[in-house]
Amino acid sequence: MLFDQQLEFKRLCLKGSIEENLLWNQISNKLGLVEYLRISSSPDTGFRPVITSWPQKISILGSDWFTVEYLLACTCTTVTLKESHLENKDLDEVLRKWGAGGLPNLKYLKIHSLSFTDDREQILGMNLNELDGMVLQTDDGSKKATIKLRPFWIDMDVTPFE
Repeated sequence: MLFDQQLEFKRLCLKGSIEENLLWNQISNKLGLVEYLRISSSPDTGFRPVITSWPQKISILGSDWFTVEYLLACTCTTVTLKESHLENKDLDEVLRKWGAGGLPNLKYLKIHSLSFTDDREQILGMNLNELDGMVLQTDDGSKKATIKLRPFWIDMDVTPFE
């Protein structure tokens, strides 16, 4: 009912099973009214939440359901994914899209995934560990991103190019 009044929310936290949370169906297309969305649950196998509008910032614990397609469609400024199943090839796709001008709102990306390894597919033609401390630039030169690695964590901090 509050979303019907087009009220804006500073922070919205969802706990419990998303698919059983009746609130999800009522708010999923109104997430643009939310500054920060935190989801601390994961859906049952096979359930894929539909996200038709995005909050400014999103943090998901148990983000194994959050695919690279979600990430590529995301319009958030800040994205934190914990317990992700994203792999090197997914990160490669995200970084290439960002470099080509995609994900224009992104300012910070943090992903935890046990599937990021140095013995898998390369990312931007490099092994995973070679990305640590790397500064990437968009093709048009308007933004740069600094990549930081920790075991199973990747941080990407985006700033306008000076």
